[in-house]
Amino acid sequence: MKKLAIISAAIALLAIGFIAITLYQQRQTPPSPASTWTPTLTPTPVSPITRTIRIATFNIQVFGKTKRQKDHVMDILERICREFDVVLVQEIRDAKEETAPYYLQRINEMEGPKYKYIRSERLGRSSSKEAYAYFYNTETVGFIEDSDYVYNDTDDVFEREPYIASFRSGNFDFTLVGIHVKPDDAYSEISNLAVVIHSLQSDDPNEKDIIVMGDFNADGSYFDEDDISNPFKTSQFYWVIDNDMDTMTKTDWTYDRMVLTDATYSHEYIEDSIGVFYFDSAYGIDNETLVWEVSDHYPVYAEFETSLMDDD
Repeated sequence: MKKLAIISAAIALLAIGFIAITLYQQRQTPPSPASTWTPTLTPTPVSPITRTIRIATFNIQVFGKTKRQKDHVMDILERICREFDVVLVQEIRDAKEETAPYYLQRINEMEGPKYKYIRSERLGRSSSKEAYAYFYNTETVGFIEDSDYVYNDTDDVFEREPYIASFRSGNFDFTLVGIHVKPDDAYSEISNLAVVIHSLQSDDPNEKDIIVMGDFNADGSYFDEDDISNPFKTSQFYWVIDNDMDTMTKTDWTYDRMVLTDATYSHEYIEDSIGVFYFDSAYGIDNETLVWEVSDHYPVYAEFETSLMDDD
């Protein structure tokens, strides 16, 4: 019996030793790849140091029923709008006012963020009237409600009064003044844009970021682009579209312009970001007739920072 007890005790000790060795080996040996547990990590979104938007103006020549019925033209126009965060569209000629909503529908049928628009009434002294519209990317830009209006032109100096609206993107709140200048009155109408700016600043001294843009007809036989005597060409206004830039599809004239107040030019405006969007080159269009069907103008644009401290 004593011998049997000794043998049993020895077996028990051996078993305990085996278990201890096994546990030690498990602690020292890494698990096989098949049993490795990898936690699911959700990346933390990284905000860019500087957020930018592109603001553009585009005279879509005689934009009405005839043009919107051309699918090959509308295909190009909807792509062009999506290149920018805000676009001032001019020459909407449509008595039934169906063109702007149809354009928006086509833009939003494309993949990407949704756009909205605001539109002026039809303007002009004659029966041939035009409307302005601002189309904007709702993910990057917000329209400031009830801020849009047609300039009160008490002296009737404009054929089509400027259409004014305010927007915000990030910390950048800004007012746009859209204009399609009458060619034969280019010098006078451009001069009076200085009056419009002073009127805006008088009404709201806190609004420092004002951008005037559109088809100024500021070249050729209509306007001497090198004449600095015009009141809207003083040092307080920055004409960022260079006179050498070709904004027309059929000529080398610089009709389309963008003018900034000092606060915007020296703060949010990204230096040298101004450009002409040559959609024919960008989209590989070598059919000159198709280019002319789209418009006799190219869009012009500039980029602005939206994450800086608000200077208003």
